[in-house]
Amino acid sequence: MKYLVVKGWLGFGDRLESLKMAVAYAQKHNLQIYVDWTDSIWSHGSESFYTYFKLVNMPVLNSLDEIPADATVFPEYWKDHLKEPLTKELVDRQRELKLNTGELLTTYPADVIVLSSIGNRTMFTDCSFFTRVFRVIDTRITQEVQIRQTQYKLSDAIGIHIRGTDRVRTQQKRELSIQHLAVNSIMYGGFSGKSMIAVSDDKHSFDIWKRFYPHCTLLSSLSVQQTSAKGNHNLTAEDLKVSKDEMNVDMLVDFFTLASCERVLTTYRDSRFAKEAIRLHPYVKAICSI
Repeated sequence: MKYLVVKGWLGFGDRLESLKMAVAYAQKHNLQIYVDWTDSIWSHGSESFYTYFKLVNMPVLNSLDEIPADATVFPEYWKDHLKEPLTKELVDRQRELKLNTGELLTTYPADVIVLSSIGNRTMFTDCSFFTRVFRVIDTRITQEVQIRQTQYKLSDAIGIHIRGTDRVRTQQKRELSIQHLAVNSIMYGGFSGKSMIAVSDDKHSFDIWKRFYPHCTLLSSLSVQQTSAKGNHNLTAEDLKVSKDEMNVDMLVDFFTLASCERVLTTYRDSRFAKEAIRLHPYVKAICSI
């Protein structure tokens, strides 16, 4: 094994979970790593992982062209398709094509290992190994996060992740998910006068939250302007009111805003977006170089 290629899919929280696993595996086996996030969920053209991030302090590939043409590949499907991004069709056929390498718990008989960001993942309670190599390089993100950290004193604030769109099938479900979090927090003493900010992909859901906490400030901008029930990460170029690049930046600013907060709560307990923000909280300044 010499190289590890990571194919992206799903939302940002899912991608981070898979990328952590890939980084840990590459470090353990001294593999050169390349992250391919040119799938349609992340990119509508020129956007890639490297538009916003880089990996440092570990062996990396600058391009897939650096992999020799005669290199052996696992899973075998990718032998002549290394430059192809994951697609919905491939994901739907993953079992047939044997695309998923699982949790990267073993070694593989090939020069190139391709990890598709689907299926089971190894989870890490200690993220320090990852935060030593993962960096945000887009100044549109780092500068805005720094402004928010200062203006809203995020290190002493409560961050609320209000998930809507694809997680809200009915108005009743929207109401109940928010009421559950709001009522529980009130029963346990509220937030003791803490300042509160929210990031959200659903303006209607935020308006419900404001009934309980009218002092809460919504910091999301572009994400709440989308009206589709698909989930913002699944919107096509035709669906979006702005470019995919602008949406990515807006989402990433919201993510690192949330990760900057003293405490993070979410209206959906299985939200990987919120969980990853919590896990990366101690390392925000290092990751964003701010």
